[in-house]
Amino acid sequence: MAKAVRKNQNQLAALRAGIINGASTNDPAGIATFMQVGSTTGFGLAWLVAIITPLVIAVEDMSARIGIVTKRGLNSAIRSRFGKTWAIIAGLIVLICNTATIGANIAAISEIMGAGLHLNWEWLVIPVVLLISWLMIKGSYKSISKYLLILTLSLLLYVVAIFNMPIDLPSVWQQLWPINLSDGSLIWLIAIVAILGTTITPNTIFWQATEEVEEQIKIKAMRQERRGVMIGFIYANIIALAVMLMASLVLNGTQFVGSVAEAAQMLKPLAGDWAFGLFALGIIGSGLLGVPILAASTAYAGTEALNLPEGLNRKIQQARGFYILLIGSLIVGGLLVLTRIPPMIMLLYTQVLNGILTPILILLTLIIANDKRVMGRHTNGWLANLSALIAIGLMIIVGVWLIAKLL
Repeated sequence: MAKAVRKNQNQLAALRAGIINGASTNDPAGIATFMQVGSTTGFGLAWLVAIITPLVIAVEDMSARIGIVTKRGLNSAIRSRFGKTWAIIAGLIVLICNTATIGANIAAISEIMGAGLHLNWEWLVIPVVLLISWLMIKGSYKSISKYLLILTLSLLLYVVAIFNMPIDLPSVWQQLWPINLSDGSLIWLIAIVAILGTTITPNTIFWQATEEVEEQIKIKAMRQERRGVMIGFIYANIIALAVMLMASLVLNGTQFVGSVAEAAQMLKPLAGDWAFGLFALGIIGSGLLGVPILAASTAYAGTEALNLPEGLNRKIQQARGFYILLIGSLIVGGLLVLTRIPPMIMLLYTQVLNGILTPILILLTLIIANDKRVMGRHTNGWLANLSALIAIGLMIIVGVWLIAKLL
């Protein structure tokens, strides 16, 4: 009986890990990205979200299997397979992308809270950093993961907001097809790279393996792990489509949104005061879901690269380096707010940065997932390899195209 209970608990933990990681892609940076995409290109890139969904599931499943089979985080596996130099490079990519995204997310949470409380949002940056830091220091991995699972429900607020809006289905259908890569092509390219970068991120790739290790997921629960990844990322991308649709209905693909508060205010004419409240709560909830995962995955990637003690289940005295990186990423992210870059713009361009740097991490993950010396009989199948290669190729092509366009 006890054995059956432990088996069920392990299967539920595997399911929970995938759902939390998938939902975390729709942090304020993700929401802002899809809001900006919808506000500038309408619903014309919804097809891209559909195409990316099986690709991100394949990439995250590779990371999860590496964590389950090796019983170590992804950067530990990279260090073992490629050496310390590549582990440090991978850790730096995660550090740069995550810290920038943390700053943008903290700014968004503070801005929407400031709008609701009628305060200067910059005054709220320090309290938000302190609150999240306190939660991460005081909580164990298990308590934090339960809190994160509950917060995934906050994303449903965007769907509720959609149902409060009048939707012209023929108009939405017409928006699905036009892709303008001649006039205004830079906007479309930025939108495409940002969608890729906010869906397949360094953060989620590293966090997925970490979850499997922290939850002590057994190989027997691998099917539930895969199911959790599928549910989590399908759920996240449905929310993404809802946000894109919301923005396209409000702005008809005509302009950038200047701020998170402005985005919430724009919903009022179509959906009333409830829309502002729902959008605001969604931003706060998704931020409190995404920022802890961003900070923790940064700390795990860094300490694994340097072979230092790690883990949210350890006390500060047992893993000083881990907590220095965790709290440090939150503090530096908070300091980025002082650059006075508008949060909505910062949110979007951090995801563009993700889109340009992430292919390196996918390639390292792909090589490990195909190494029989590491994975035994749990190496990739042909479909997983094809999906990962398509993701790498797509991200490199549009990333290089965007850089060439900007030069």
